[in-house]
Amino acid sequence: MLPDRSKRYAGVDGQIARLELAANWQLLLVALLVIALLMAIFPRKALIEQLYQQRTLDDLTLSYVQNLYRTNPENADAALLLARTQQDVMDISNLESLVLGLSASGDLRQRNEARAVLFKAYRTRLGKQLDEVEAGRLTARLAGLLQAAKTDDLPDSLARMFGDEAFKLNMPKLGGDFYQKLHIDPSASALEGFGDVALGNGQHAAAATYYFMARDHAGSVEESRRLFQRGVRALMAASLFNQAMAEARFRLGDLENDPQTLRFLSRTALAAGDPVAAADYARRLVFK
Repeated sequence: MLPDRSKRYAGVDGQIARLELAANWQLLLVALLVIALLMAIFPRKALIEQLYQQRTLDDLTLSYVQNLYRTNPENADAALLLARTQQDVMDISNLESLVLGLSASGDLRQRNEARAVLFKAYRTRLGKQLDEVEAGRLTARLAGLLQAAKTDDLPDSLARMFGDEAFKLNMPKLGGDFYQKLHIDPSASALEGFGDVALGNGQHAAAATYYFMARDHAGSVEESRRLFQRGVRALMAASLFNQAMAEARFRLGDLENDPQTLRFLSRTALAAGDPVAAADYARRLVFK
């Protein structure tokens, strides 16, 4: 009779038979049950939504998201989480490879999330010292990002940021579109401020557009007259004489019988080399 298994020696008492704790199919079943249990307790969608509420991730969670993205690069939410939490340490090219496509092709939530990440990254980068080529490329990317977002529903904070940025990029029509989403009109002082910035950058035509837009929101005749004259003068300063006279005729509006405006336009038309227009404004002034 063989001794107990614990007292037997291989080679002396023969091959020791392995104890079979569970069959392979049983182990597979246990593994499936564990996975199902984990999915029930921590559903991936709910976990992703919870992570979206966090602005930073601890090392363990970050490692989980990185592994999730490595195993499935098509996982849009993993890419967005990585981009949002790592944008301060990630260069622009890597950030764009993660989410630039999602800013146009994801669902609405993903598009807006990707746009917010890219907007912050572009603005941060443009605030640094860059060569002209790189600055031009990033500005073009930023403008394209705004253009692509104009027809979408945006969170109020994002619509406001995009509207302000569009005005700064001398895209007033686009800025107005974003402001309309918020059901607000830009104030005359804000538009005049954008015009001052454009004028300081030597963008006289853009500055004139802002001054004329600001005039539409003026609260008094005096303010309307001042902004109208600023718009015309901005074009004259860039020697855009024909455009200045054309804009003056088109934008005159309720100032057509204002003596100070007619006197200003008569002098300006002479300076622009248009004596016919100068005589017309002077004639209106005399008959007025």
